Amino acid sequence: MSGPAGPSATGRGIALRISDLWFREGATGAGTVAATTALAPAEAAFRLAVAVRNAWHDRRRLEPAPLPVVSVGNLTVGGTGKTPVVRWLRDWLAGRGARVAVVSRGYGGDETALYRRWFGPDAVFAGPNRATGVRSARAAGHRLAILDDGFQHRRLARDLDVLLVAAEDPMPVRLLPRGPYREPLSSAQRAGHVLLTRRVAPVAAARAWRKALARAAPHVPVAEVQMEMGGWTDLAGDPVAAPTDDVLAVCAVGRPRAFASGLRRLLPDSTVELAAFRDHHVYRPRDVTALLSRRAGRAIVCTAKDAVKLARFPQIFPHCTVAGLRVAGRPSGPLREALAQLAESA
Repeated sequence: MSGPAGPSATGRGIALRISDLWFREGATGAGTVAATTALAPAEAAFRLAVAVRNAWHDRRRLEPAPLPVVSVGNLTVGGTGKTPVVRWLRDWLAGRGARVAVVSRGYGGDETALYRRWFGPDAVFAGPNRATGVRSARAAGHRLAILDDGFQHRRLARDLDVLLVAAEDPMPVRLLPRGPYREPLSSAQRAGHVLLTRRVAPVAAARAWRKALARAAPHVPVAEVQMEMGGWTDLAGDPVAAPTDDVLAVCAVGRPRAFASGLRRLLPDSTVELAAFRDHHVYRPRDVTALLSRRAGRAIVCTAKDAVKLARFPQIFPHCTVAGLRVAGRPSGPLREALAQLAESA
C-alpha cells in the first residue's frame, strides 16, 4: 500500500496483512498457505487454553446481576457489526420504555466514546469489572443493561446471550493466531440467540452459515439482519451530504477491506483508496499530518468509531466525512419476543 514511510505506514501494512490472512481478503498463494500452516501449532495451544477456560467456567457459579442483562458478543476478534447492533438493541428496548445502560470493558476507548455520543455519558459504564459496571448502572437508576462484547465474559449472569456471526466470517473456523476466532463454533451452544449479520456477503454465504450453525448449535434460534452503510455525518455527528470526489478510506477496524468494499458499493462513481490502521488504533498528530498530505484533494471518509478519535484534530475536520453503519429493520421472531419480555420486566 502506498503512503508515507515510517512507523505509521509500517503499522498500516501490518494491519492489512493480518486482516488479509485471517479474512482471506486478497491473501492467496504459497505465502498465505505457509503462514497459516506455520501458525497451526500456536492455534492448537490456544484451542487447548480456551477449552480449559470454558470447562472451568462451566463448573463455576455465575455472579447474579442486580438487573436484567443482555449480552452481545461474537466469536471473532471483530467485524461482525457489534457496535451498531448494540445501538439497534438499545434503541429498540428504550423505545419500549426501558431505561437501558451499556456496560463496556472500555478496551481501545473508541467504542465507549461512541456509545457516550449516542446515548449520553450517564448511560455508559466502562471498566474492566463488568459486575461493578452493572451495579453502578443499577445505582444510577437504570433498569436494564446491555453487556458490550460479553460472550467471553462468563463471570456475570445474563438473561439473554446474543451471539453475532457475520456472513462474511471465514470458514473453516480457525482460532487465534491462525485465524480471527476466539472460540470454536461449538461455543455457539452457550448462546440464547444467534444474530447472523450480513453486509456485502452473497446470500449463499449466509445460507452456508445457517447450515453450519444448525450443526454446531441445533437448539439455538438464528435470525438474519442486513447491515447498511450510509447516513453521512461530519466528525461531530451532524448530517452532511455524501462525498462526490474520490475517497481516501481511513479506518482502524477489524476488517478494513470490508469498509473499503462497502464504500465502493455506496459510491460507485468514486475511486476508493484504503488507509488502514490496526484495530482500535489511537490516532496521533503525525497520523493526521500523513493522512492530510496523502489526501491529494480527495475526500477522507472514516467509520463512526474512527470519528470520535479524529474529531479532536481540527485540521482534518473540514476534509473528513463519516460513513455510518446501521442494522436495517427491527428485531423479529424469537429474539423480539425475548427482548419484549425483558423490556416489560425492567
